[in-house]
Amino acid sequence: MGAGISADGMRVAGVPVGIDDWSKAFVAKKARAVLTDVAKLDVVTDGLIHLQLLNFCQNTRLAFLGRNTPTPLISEIMAQVASQKNMPKSIFYHSYEI
Repeated sequence: MGAGISADGMRVAGVPVGIDDWSKAFVAKKARAVLTDVAKLDVVTDGLIHLQLLNFCQNTRLAFLGRNTPTPLISEIMAQVASQKNMPKSIFYHSYEI
């Protein structure tokens, strides 16, 4: 998935387009990256700054995928992300309803 193009699909403006399995793998990879980055924010002790970083940095990444990827391909992955104990539910406020 390096360049976003393979025999099964491609990335068009950051959105997966292709067979379902390829699209799900693409979204899962992006979701794992968000979870990794959210865990890095644990060092921020100021609650307001922490919330702003979640809302304006991490939320936008998931929101973009949530808006532009068909729901059947993304709902299971987003549910898994939401179930993570270090993932605040507020991150889904503007992006995706579970």
